[in-house]
Amino acid sequence: MRTLRKNQQKMMYALQIGEVPVYVRDDDGNIIYQSYTDTEGNEIFYLDENGNKIPQDTGETKIIYGTPQEFNANIATSGGEAEAQTFGLSLGDYEAIAIYTKGSYPLAEGCLIWKGSKPKCEYENEVAFEVENADGDKEMVYSTVPQETSADYRVIKLSPSISFVRAILRAVVK
Repeated sequence: MRTLRKNQQKMMYALQIGEVPVYVRDDDGNIIYQSYTDTEGNEIFYLDENGNKIPQDTGETKIIYGTPQEFNANIATSGGEAEAQTFGLSLGDYEAIAIYTKGSYPLAEGCLIWKGSKPKCEYENEVAFEVENADGDKEMVYSTVPQETSADYRVIKLSPSISFVRAILRAVVK
């Protein structure tokens, strides 16, 4: 009953795919690259082993998310006190609960959910990122990288049962 198709709404989700360095940017948002000025006043850029300019990083990293995917779930934007205590959360810790059939989507804690808004991406096309996977190996990932602040919710906890999963959602600060 909790996952009847007529009760479901179309939404989108994006999973965390890794961390990337945050680069220094100019006033127009363009990346600033490492360089030096030679004796004649020319700007010379440092290059990596592939001949690409090396960006200046801030020393910080940020989490990036995969390309948003569509999914269907039943969503309730308010919970009762009994539900809140079941999850070990107070009512102020979350804003909604999404319920979907177990095994139908790979949602995970930390992923982003769009319910009423549309994902806005940092790049127009898919971009390749070298990210470190759970085993510590580096791999190339291709994504449009949605902006975190364009999402409506973030999954803070998953509570699976025999036939469905409850995803506890917290609103994203815009």
